[in-house]
Amino acid sequence: MTNHYPNPWNFNNSDLQLTASNGRDKLVYSKLGEIAMGAPLGGHCHWTNEAGQNVNLGTWCGGPALWNFEGTMAVIPLWVRTFGEGTLQRLAVLNIETLGLTTYEQFFDVLDLRSFSNNRVYGYDSPIHKTKTVDFDLLTAKIESKRKVQQVAI
Repeated sequence: MTNHYPNPWNFNNSDLQLTASNGRDKLVYSKLGEIAMGAPLGGHCHWTNEAGQNVNLGTWCGGPALWNFEGTMAVIPLWVRTFGEGTLQRLAVLNIETLGLTTYEQFFDVLDLRSFSNNRVYGYDSPIHKTKTVDFDLLTAKIESKRKVQQVAI
């Protein structure tokens, strides 16, 4: 499963899937590092737009993130430390039209996102061990939190 590029262990800011279809909005990672030895990458993720605004989306984000076809929403894996379960991921969705960031309740081991359209996210969970297909419906999934995003200086 991880033979393709980009994947959760190997991605960078020049990857095309980090730029929205409008060509003006982009997700930018910084301070990327392995979350543990040999584990996938995690770091800061910002949304930048044509006006030069930078919006912090999280300080422990996985990747690579993915834009929907319209370029209005991006899905970002977030790393979360849990009690008893260890380090897992949740999905967060940035909506650039509402300036909202929604985080969903469901946990995943390691997300390898492949496509995002019609409010559905597709990909794989645990791409190198006991792989499961992900078909995540944003309209029916339980929401963990919602917040407005704000411009910050990087």
